Amino acid sequence: MDTQLTFFDQPTAPQINTVPPTSCKIIQFPGTSAVEPPKKVNYRKGEEQTVFPIKSREQLDAMASWLRANADPKYLLAFILGINLGLRANELLELKCSDIFFPDGKIRYIVGDYTDTTDKISVFQEKVDKRRGLYLNESCVHAIQWYYGNDASHYSDEYIFASREGGHIEVDTLRKKLKDAAKACGIKQNIGTHTLRKTFGYFHYQSNHDIVFLQRLFGHSSALITMRYIGIADEEEKKAYHDVSIDLLGDI
Repeated sequence: MDTQLTFFDQPTAPQINTVPPTSCKIIQFPGTSAVEPPKKVNYRKGEEQTVFPIKSREQLDAMASWLRANADPKYLLAFILGINLGLRANELLELKCSDIFFPDGKIRYIVGDYTDTTDKISVFQEKVDKRRGLYLNESCVHAIQWYYGNDASHYSDEYIFASREGGHIEVDTLRKKLKDAAKACGIKQNIGTHTLRKTFGYFHYQSNHDIVFLQRLFGHSSALITMRYIGIADEEEKKAYHDVSIDLLGDI
């Protein structure tokens, strides 16, 4: 695994296959109150809840280098795919080999003809109860080739990010690893699994300035929500305060 990695080139949004979970109903008996199941969260009690995108290529490179040297290779793969696909953490970790490989073992790489969408992968979005299509860009393919090498076909129903206990690694496990990497690299802002999705959005916006596409991709109700989500609104607010600067003491 001595290949020089390019962590992302063009954040191009792709898609993936996951079987939607079976729905279940909460049974309420007479004289009792219904208890909602606990919600999954991206932070621990007492931690700052807002996580931020990584806006510096140098910081991305530093985190990737740390993960490569100090963690199981699957975490670096998750990091690279996460910032290139813009998936939620649970959607990313539920990816299977059959989502990224064709039955003949070839990777579902973006073909040059954009009218040909047979290379699309599909992921079920549990939060909005629908499927979304995405595509693997060159950086994703490079990372997959680095991770799997030139072995035989990997097309199967096995999870890409399999855990030792069976199933896939948990969102909280990935969150801890990302926090470890950020701390080791001296990154001050709060980092979590949503950081990957927000980083994808930030770099896509910097490259294309297409906030409408990102709003649709993220399923937000307004462009302002998307601007805040990827950290652009905060930058503009800071710049606005800086640019006003009405200094009166120099005139009296």
